[in-house]
This record gives sequence, structure tokens and C-alpha cells, in this order.
Amino acid sequence: MRIKITGGGIFDGKGQEIAAGKEFDIADPELNEDGSEVAPHPWAGRFEVISGGEKPGNDQPPPEFVAPVGPFTAKEKSPGWWSIFDGADQPVGKAVRKADLDGFDTLSDDDKLEFATASAKAAFDKA
Repeated sequence: MRIKITGGGIFDGKGQEIAAGKEFDIADPELNEDGSEVAPHPWAGRFEVISGGEKPGNDQPPPEFVAPVGPFTAKEKSPGWWSIFDGADQPVGKAVRKADLDGFDTLSDDDKLEFATASAKAAFDKA
């Protein structure tokens, strides 16, 4: 979860005090089955949660999968890694090796949509 320091007495790994107003990411707290924290955070009262760290039952709906929109193309995302890109030139799913996408550009538009949707759904389900 992302937090913002609001009080003093919090030190980094080098023994330096972290200034109030500093923002950074920390691990989400461990929760009991009822959603309460297993143990109070040692920094309790000296930080505020900016994002993440939502507890179950907070009335926020879970994220929903949204299918990608074509046209789709396969291209190199970074050296040695390829991805399927959607109509907005955004990567869809996880990056893979070129051999995993050989022949993608020769598929029909319907087959590309099916392949891209399956790839995006698999990455969404793992997140």
C-alpha cells in the first residue's frame, strides 16, 4: 500500500529519520479472517494510507475484467520480449518471447481478438 508519513520517529534502514510528507510503498498488513489487522502497525498514528491496503468488506467492488479492443498487432516491447498491442497501442497481457507470438499477425481479426482476450484475462486473473 502507498503511505504518507505524517509524524516523526520513523527511521530508514540507515538510521536516518524519514521526514513528514514523504510518500512510499510498504507491504499491506496481515489481516485476520474478520478483516482486522493481526497486530497494530509499529508506525500507527504516524502515517496515512494514500492507496491500497483496502480491507475486505469496505464496500468497494472488486475490479472487473475489461476485454481489449483491436485492431491488434504483435511487436517487440523490449529487447527479446514481445507483446500483443491493442488499438490504442497499449500492451495486452504479459510479455512473451517472439516464438510464442509467431504467426499472430496472420490470424483473422476474430482469432486475434480471442487470443488477445485470453492473454489479457490470464494476466488479470494472476494480478
